[in-house]
Amino acid sequence: MATGIYTFFGKAAHLVDSTWSLWPLLWFHKVLTAIGDFYIYSIIERMLVGIIGMYPIQHRAYRDGIDNLLVLLVGGIPIAMLTVLSATLTIEFYRLTEHGAITKRMTTIKKMAGMDVLCGNKTGTLTLNKLTVDKSLIKVYPKNVDKDALVLLVARASRVENQDPIDVSVVNMLGDPKEARAGIKGIAAFIPGVAPPRAGLN
Repeated sequence: MATGIYTFFGKAAHLVDSTWSLWPLLWFHKVLTAIGDFYIYSIIERMLVGIIGMYPIQHRAYRDGIDNLLVLLVGGIPIAMLTVLSATLTIEFYRLTEHGAITKRMTTIKKMAGMDVLCGNKTGTLTLNKLTVDKSLIKVYPKNVDKDALVLLVARASRVENQDPIDVSVVNMLGDPKEARAGIKGIAAFIPGVAPPRAGLN
């Protein structure tokens, strides 16, 4: 009998967690690689222009041209890129603390830079102790779906039996909370790793 991380759901959760922990680093390395490629291509372009300008046009000596090409080569290598990068991360780390953000590791900035969507969750407020959803702030990306249809779908996917604060706040967005279960004859329980029953099968 498997337990914990060795179950089907545990393996899936561990796989997602390991992928997410590596994604910011992969994204960061991708950016650094792009910067390095830009420097390499720019150095090659400058050296080609220098070779064409010094030898066929200016007819300089072989040694003088080599010295100038070495200057272009050494000057184009981004030696201080890591130093500038570390200094930039340090400055941004300090700016986050000025805004009241609690940051423990400098790698947090790398992870924030690699995010596409930031989802926040709260359990209530200090004044009403009640979680609400502002419908005006909801963004619907598909063009053929409006906010009302989206809210209805989310409400039907929510649980109304256990009175979870998040589910209750979503259901309360409807004009009539009974619409969340209108036309639904039954709800199949979700068990991780087990396929839901199909209609017509025993």
